[in-house]
Amino acid sequence: MHFHPLIQVTEVISKPLTRASVQQFYDRAALFYNWFSFFESKAKKSAMERLELAPGLKLLNVGSGTGSEQQDFMKRLNPGGAVIGIDLSFKMLRVASATSKGLLCQGDARILPFSTAVFDRIYCAFVLDLVMEKEIPAWLTGFRRVLKPGGKMVMLSLVEGVDLPSKMLVRAWKKLYEIDPRICGGCRPLELTRWTADAGFECIERRVIVQLGLPSEVVVAI
Repeated sequence: MHFHPLIQVTEVISKPLTRASVQQFYDRAALFYNWFSFFESKAKKSAMERLELAPGLKLLNVGSGTGSEQQDFMKRLNPGGAVIGIDLSFKMLRVASATSKGLLCQGDARILPFSTAVFDRIYCAFVLDLVMEKEIPAWLTGFRRVLKPGGKMVMLSLVEGVDLPSKMLVRAWKKLYEIDPRICGGCRPLELTRWTADAGFECIERRVIVQLGLPSEVVVAI
């Protein structure tokens, strides 16, 4: 399998307005998206630990965004390993390419442009919670296809609240989402474990981490 530092993948999308809206939002958010780390850093740290990265492994970073995790991934995977970041937003990838040495690919992760069983790990943080539910099974089927037998997948998403502050925040979040999903970046609360088994994964751990009132679900599956 051969990669270039930046690969642009095009495809025919059945619902271009939905895809275009998501791409447009994250193109505009590229320069300030890292501000959301105030709400996500604890969940991402937990996810990083559960990936159990080691030199020589190959990781697919789905929805790599500004590439804020790419450098950490590279440090843990070298020597001999590799991390490939894929994102729909070309402007996000432009920001990432200025700060990250990892390989980057533009494309829609519904149809992953990679061979079968080539990755040891998959990391997908706060991506599926902006995908239409009817499309999630196809995403997870694609993840399973490119993951090696015995490989590990770690996913994160916004989830329903678990205590009073997080329940109140999510309630307000959903009201804003009803007004216009773009206000929330297209994201809404989602429980990822609903789909993992149907896609052929075994969920080995699930936890909810609340940071500044925002609840994030961390799911580990093999």
